[in-house]
Amino acid sequence: MDGHDALGVEARLLQAIEENPDGITRKELSARLGVGEGELGTGLSALLEAGAVEEKRVGNMATLYPLEKEQLRKVLIVEDDQNINRLMKATIGKGYEVMQAFDGNEGIRLAKEFHPDLLLLDLMLPGPNGLEICQAVKGDPSLRHAVVIIVSAADERRNRFQGLKFGADYYIKKPFEPKLLRSLVNIFLRKRGKRFDPLTDLPDAARLSREVEHAVADGDFEISNLRLLNLGEFTSAHGAEYAAGALRLVSQIIQDNVREWDSRKGFVGYLGDGEFVVGGGKNETDMVVADVIAEFERVLPFIYQTKAQQQQVSQGSLELEDVFGEGRLSDPKRLKLVAAPVSAGRLLGKREEIMERKPKPDIGSYTLAELQEMLGSSNVDLTVHATPSGVSFSSASRPRK
Repeated sequence: MDGHDALGVEARLLQAIEENPDGITRKELSARLGVGEGELGTGLSALLEAGAVEEKRVGNMATLYPLEKEQLRKVLIVEDDQNINRLMKATIGKGYEVMQAFDGNEGIRLAKEFHPDLLLLDLMLPGPNGLEICQAVKGDPSLRHAVVIIVSAADERRNRFQGLKFGADYYIKKPFEPKLLRSLVNIFLRKRGKRFDPLTDLPDAARLSREVEHAVADGDFEISNLRLLNLGEFTSAHGAEYAAGALRLVSQIIQDNVREWDSRKGFVGYLGDGEFVVGGGKNETDMVVADVIAEFERVLPFIYQTKAQQQQVSQGSLELEDVFGEGRLSDPKRLKLVAAPVSAGRLLGKREEIMERKPKPDIGSYTLAELQEMLGSSNVDLTVHATPSGVSFSSASRPRK
C-alpha cells in the first residue's frame, strides 16, 4: 500500500469513526469499509498517534472514539511521589494544560484556583487524602463538573467504593498501565458527543446483538448473566445515587477482571436493571465470573458501612466482618451479586421466538428488551455462587417483571 492509498484509508476510517461519536469497534469498521486487518491496523495506528481517535478495550472488544482537538483541557495531578507524579504527566502527554500538586492541601488549593476539567488523585497523601479531595471537589458547585480518576495502590477493597460514593468517575490500581491512563483521560475529556460513562458505555444493544450473533454463528460459546439482587430495596433505603455507585462498582470490577482476559470471543455488556453479561468461548467465563463475585463480596461490607463504623474500622475498634451485625451477612434482602449460565439451547430458543414475533425479521438486530429476554435472568435456571472452595450452583429461575 503506497502513501496515497494509506492516506485514503485513514480518511475513510476517521470519517466512519466521527460518524459514530459514541464508539465503533474494529470489527464494525472492518465490515463497514471492507478493510482488511493489515490496512485497518496501519490506518488506526496513524490516527491514534495523531490524537484524532482513542481506543478503549473491554474483553475482546476494542471501541474507537473520535476526539476533539480545538479546546485545551486542564488536568490536575495530586500525587505525593514525585516520580509517579512526573510519570503521570508524561503519560498524559501533549495537548493538556497540566498542574501538579504533591500534598492534599496543595491539591485542594489548586483545584479551586485552576478549575481543572479532570483530576488524577492518589489516596494516601500528606494532609487531606484523595477521598477528602474528591468529596470537596464534587461538593463544590464550581468544580463538580470535573472528572475524578483515582489512581492508587491503597487497599482497593477498602477504597474503591468509597471513591465512587464520593463521586469519583473511575478507579485505577497502581501500578497503572500508562496506555490505560492516557486513553481514559482522552476519552473522558475529548470524546465527541455525550460524556463518556464507564457504566452505560459498556456495549449497547446494537453491539451486544452483533456479539451474540457472532457467538451463535461460531457455536463454541458460553454466556453468563450476572445480576445484582435486591437493588430496588437498596435504592429505596439508600437513594438512587448510592445505588448507582454500587452498579458502577460492579461494572469496574467486571472491566478489571476482563482487561487481561486472553479471549478471542470474550465480551461484556450491561442489560439494565442491575444485570450484566459476560460471554466467551467454552470453559472461559467461569473463572472470571467467580472472581467478580468474590471481589464484590469482599467489598460489600464497605458499601454498608455507616460513617461511624468507617471511623471505628479505621481506628481498629471494629472488625470489618462485624459491620453487618449479627445475621446481616445471611440477610436475604442485602445486595448480592449472583451469576448463571445462559444455556445455548435456551438462548437459541428465545432467539427463534423473537424472530417469529418480528414483522420483518432482522437477524443480529435486537432491542434492549429482546436482549434482556435472551440473556436476562428470566432465561436461566441455575445461579452460580463463588465459595472459598470454588463455584457452587443452585436453582434461581425467576420471571422478569
